[in-house]
Amino acid sequence: MNQPPRKDELISQIAQLLGVESPGISTGSTGTKDIFVLINDTLGLGLGPTLTKQQLARGIVEASGNAWLPSFDSTGSTITRKGLEAVLHAVQFFLQE
Repeated sequence: MNQPPRKDELISQIAQLLGVESPGISTGSTGTKDIFVLINDTLGLGLGPTLTKQQLARGIVEASGNAWLPSFDSTGSTITRKGLEAVLHAVQFFLQE
């Protein structure tokens, strides 16, 4: 049975799609805000630079026409694996246009 991708693998996939170096993750498999800033800047989404990591991720997903679900983030400004998958799908959507 295939294991779902880890957070660091999802972040690397997103970075590869954008043609940028992956910012990686910090301790405890927590993604940094950097990947969401890179997505916003590279795709020209116009989301505010002062937004939190969760607000950026949500804005990216919602800009693609999809809903941000409660299971996509958790306390402590953590984006879950499901949330990163939603961000990956949003990036794929924007790159198809």
